[in-house]
Amino acid sequence: MRVLVCGSTGCVGVAVSNALRARGHQVVAGARALSDGARTMHVDYMQPVEPAAWAERLAAQRIDAVVNAVGILIPAHGQSFERVHAQGPIELFRGAALAGVKRVLQVSALGVAADAQALAMPYLQTKLRADDALAALPIDGAALRPSLIYGPGSQSAQLFATLASLPIISLPGRGAQRVQPVHVFELAEAMVRLLERAEPARGVYEIAGPASTSYREMLAAYRDAQHLGDAIWLPLPMVLMKFTARVAEALPQKVYSRDTMRMLERGSESARNALPALLGRAPSTLAHGLAVTAPRAALDLRVQLSPAIAWAMRGALAFMWIYTALISALLPAQSGVLHLLARCGFDGRVGVAVLIASCALNLALGTLTLWRPSAWLYAVQSAAVLGYGLTAAFNMPELTLDHCAPLVKNVPVLVGVVVLWLALPPRPRGSARRSDAGRRAPIASTTTTHAA
Repeated sequence: MRVLVCGSTGCVGVAVSNALRARGHQVVAGARALSDGARTMHVDYMQPVEPAAWAERLAAQRIDAVVNAVGILIPAHGQSFERVHAQGPIELFRGAALAGVKRVLQVSALGVAADAQALAMPYLQTKLRADDALAALPIDGAALRPSLIYGPGSQSAQLFATLASLPIISLPGRGAQRVQPVHVFELAEAMVRLLERAEPARGVYEIAGPASTSYREMLAAYRDAQHLGDAIWLPLPMVLMKFTARVAEALPQKVYSRDTMRMLERGSESARNALPALLGRAPSTLAHGLAVTAPRAALDLRVQLSPAIAWAMRGALAFMWIYTALISALLPAQSGVLHLLARCGFDGRVGVAVLIASCALNLALGTLTLWRPSAWLYAVQSAAVLGYGLTAAFNMPELTLDHCAPLVKNVPVLVGVVVLWLALPPRPRGSARRSDAGRRAPIASTTTTHAA
């Protein structure tokens, strides 16, 4: 079978192209950066092409089937949802019908529907128009509506891996939004099975992983897959998240926008998951998919310290906190701490109270650094270093200009705290991993197929 794969350089396009080749099919790669050739075709939906012209090109290439895996999450570089998701694909589908192409697969999105909420989102609205146009044509066409896709080349997966790798992870609301991630290898396998099917494949197929999970649980799985320790989870109001998404739309990235936030809020669960039937087995869990194809964060924050180095750094940090507490408590006059507090506006009894509180805090931080290091401990230490330093710098600017740089030394101290924070070892999650142990084989074999 000779298959035109539009969007062949994207996450889904690469996976389905590799799966087709591994099964002995010929792939004609279609993308904007390619020119027409024996195994390539220039496909740019931003340039209108009459269906008759599409029919000629498809017939000239002897195309048996078409896969449309082109999609954008944020309009950029002169692209629009209207052309990329709706008008461009519809022109191609009509051309395929004229050329007598046997089968067309359209990669849509889970959540596409005719309700008011979905139609208010340009991403989903334009996907739906292409799905409906394909269904109305006299051709064996199938619309696949996958949930969140992860795996090699997925930009959204890279974003999730990056967010999950941070020491403080912000959540939209409580992070309770429901998702059902599917590995791109298994999506590609299902697409190949549909293309090879002897009976008609016409219809709509929801494609999702084996189980629904919350957004927070998904990020936790990404964090586990990167072998990172505990993080601090920070719930944020949805209003604030949507505001940051609006700001992010002006940045050079392609996944974080108001539309993607609305889609996350809407949820991405399948009521009738077709993937198990298409694969002939249960899909692989998110934990196994991430174990087989490790997530790649845009910023690698993984830190691994030898036990000796970790103990040396913790010992030095603990010494600093405990020494500061003792010298301030036992020698308040000689150490100059009361004068410093007075300069910062804490005089008399208030100054003594602040001195006692700071000594107690410093002593606790030093002791816990030695015996009970944790994400929250390092977060409090970071806040304390910043708080002490900025307060002193504001009230005593001369300390920042001193040739011994007493306040500037807080910068390497803060970096040391963060390094220890990032180097926290992951907590064992033995029960979860044992329960999934028998499910590695299916996706591992899929990985081998795609490597061909």
